[in-house]
Amino acid sequence: MSPRGLGLLLVTHDMGVVARLAHHVTVMENGRLVEHCDVNTLFSAPRHPLSQRLLAAHLALYGLEKTP
Repeated sequence: MSPRGLGLLLVTHDMGVVARLAHHVTVMENGRLVEHCDVNTLFSAPRHPLSQRLLAAHLALYGLEKTP
């Protein structure tokens, strides 16, 4: 939430949009929340397998590879 008391719920599969606009991220699978973290954590150390797959797909789309 911003200092103005405003928040935005953004529903997307576009990890580029997430990286540019989000501060906190919730990953859902089949309507269930499976991971909630800040955006930096999601991109550096995703914990849930779905989050890991989403990040890997995003990186592959741009010909990038996540290094361990």
